[in-house]
Amino acid sequence: MEKKEGERLFMRILLLVIMLYLCFCLGGCSFKDIDKRFFVVAMGVDWTGDKENPYLVTLRLAIPASKIGEGLAESQIEHLEAPSIAEAVRNIKAHVDKELDFGHCRMFLFGNSLVKESMEEPLNWLARRRDIQLIAYMALAEPSANKLLKENPSTERLAGNSFYLTFGKEGTVSPYTVTALLFDNFRRFKEKGLDPYLPIIRFDGDSYVVEKLSLLDKMKEKLVLDPKETKLYNMSANEFSRSGIPINYKGKRLAFYVSRVSRHVSISKDDIPIVSLHLKINGMIEQSPITVMDANTLQIQKMLEKNVNSTTQELLYKIRNAKVDPYGFGLHYLSQYFGKEEDWEHWQNVYSQIKFEVNSQIIIESTGLVR
Repeated sequence: MEKKEGERLFMRILLLVIMLYLCFCLGGCSFKDIDKRFFVVAMGVDWTGDKENPYLVTLRLAIPASKIGEGLAESQIEHLEAPSIAEAVRNIKAHVDKELDFGHCRMFLFGNSLVKESMEEPLNWLARRRDIQLIAYMALAEPSANKLLKENPSTERLAGNSFYLTFGKEGTVSPYTVTALLFDNFRRFKEKGLDPYLPIIRFDGDSYVVEKLSLLDKMKEKLVLDPKETKLYNMSANEFSRSGIPINYKGKRLAFYVSRVSRHVSISKDDIPIVSLHLKINGMIEQSPITVMDANTLQIQKMLEKNVNSTTQELLYKIRNAKVDPYGFGLHYLSQYFGKEEDWEHWQNVYSQIKFEVNSQIIIESTGLVR
């Protein structure tokens, strides 16, 4: 018994010595307090065209302030040219006195020249960083990300807050603004039959303007939609309500407010597939000649349906001719027919020849109030 007790005591002492040794081997905590950090609220990447330093990286760093108000948002802009994005970010650390923190960065801007060149390297860097939020927003900056980040909207209360209010729908809700999230574009750049897009943002001297859309293939920009086409795409592809459909009615302008949109897509299995897009749109007449009453709604509905059918079909053919597919018709085709590799090859070969049929159903719920 005494021998066993001695062995147990020895094992306990040995375990205690090992635990103390491990404690000495542990390193200290590398956490840094908030006052020792610079929070990056927006980041921009531009293409310089220089072989040695092709990337211009711009960071907008928030400066904490005791007062919050319109025009009081303070920030610091740091930019650097480098052979790669990772090297630029690392070298920028030598220009500031605090640690760079990307945990609050929810806006990534890409210059017009970069989007036309290639988006492969920026997406590669974003995908590998563990501190980048997947719910961050992406946009194409005109004329460049560097110039856009240097602008400061007069109504901005917090550094970078205007971007979040614009794309996050927390502030303005515009049918011309299409939101591109980082996680969704990661999927679009890799998924078969689904191509990415980027909203185009510019500065008009007072605030940011977002009303156009850039359509990309798996590498770079192929087509830019104007404001009318962007609004139509947002409604037909994303089922975006709070939009509007204007037409000419008896020589005057009539505006139809869209309160609800639903869509259905079906694709035939023909040698040259036919894509049928069905739209059901509910809303009310927002502005019209004073003579428009409930008795005129049937005629107006037919005119609105004809307008939506023709303009949407024209947009679909324009996108098809640019050889991009932001609607995801190719992905829908594969899922509808349990597509294999040969089906995907067939879709790619005939995509430039596919036909579109658009059928819309407009329901006028009200003609508004006339006093």
